[in-house]
Amino acid sequence: MSAAKSIESCSRFDYALSAYVDCELDPDHAVDLESHLVQCPPCFEQVRLLRSLRASLKRARPSGCPDALRARVAAAVAHEQARDAAQSAEARPRLVHRGYAIALAAAAGVVFVVGVARRPDASAEAVKADAARAAFDRAASTESVEVLLDDLVTQHAQPLPPETTNPEDLPRFDPFVGVPVRRPHFQSIPANFMGARVHTMRDRRAALLQFVVRGNHRVTVYMFNSRAVPVQKAQPILQPRVVRERPVYVGNINGYSVAAAERSGVGYALASDLGDDVSTQLVLAAMQ
Repeated sequence: MSAAKSIESCSRFDYALSAYVDCELDPDHAVDLESHLVQCPPCFEQVRLLRSLRASLKRARPSGCPDALRARVAAAVAHEQARDAAQSAEARPRLVHRGYAIALAAAAGVVFVVGVARRPDASAEAVKADAARAAFDRAASTESVEVLLDDLVTQHAQPLPPETTNPEDLPRFDPFVGVPVRRPHFQSIPANFMGARVHTMRDRRAALLQFVVRGNHRVTVYMFNSRAVPVQKAQPILQPRVVRERPVYVGNINGYSVAAAERSGVGYALASDLGDDVSTQLVLAAMQ
């Protein structure tokens, strides 16, 4: 790619980098951008820096609201309420003052919430909030597994063209997927690597790898962050097995054999037209 073409391509995607890092970019544009990032080290590095910045901001602890500011806001709200009450008989509404009072009231509400959250007697409410958040996270993780498996079968049945056919490009997928992406070597079953791409699933991403085994049988493998999408949540869609002391989840979705397992935070899900036993062997071999 010439320098002029490279600059033009980068400027076309520059506006979308922040939205992409914040998971606010629609899937179609995300796929286009990811295709560009695989081939463009400067944009790839910019995405990495944006992710690092977001992570640093999340780790920063917000300071509490000073008592002096809380008192000034409360006084200003009381003052505006008194003025509105005194002038309520006037025919002309005091829109500016009322809008100002609303803004201050909103700010006071934020201050009040911060103050309540810091009081010891709010601990019971905090426990309830944590329990509700945990229940929501469990439900969301179950839904994420269902979405991932359904998406895997769809992509296997109607495959998109790969972004790369070179397995040495796979480490460049790591920042997008959140785990190391390497080519699986199916030891006892010879497999030809056909290509790979980063695939977007709502707010998650997986590396999609395509293989052909035993002559003409296609196999599609997803590699993903199993801490964000726990494989064990695949029940009852897939049935658990224990093979060589490892839990494997196996089943049939829309006529395709599907197997899933995880190792060291990396999830593997595999779809094929082979039987459950062969799919189980393949997903275990992929983790070696």
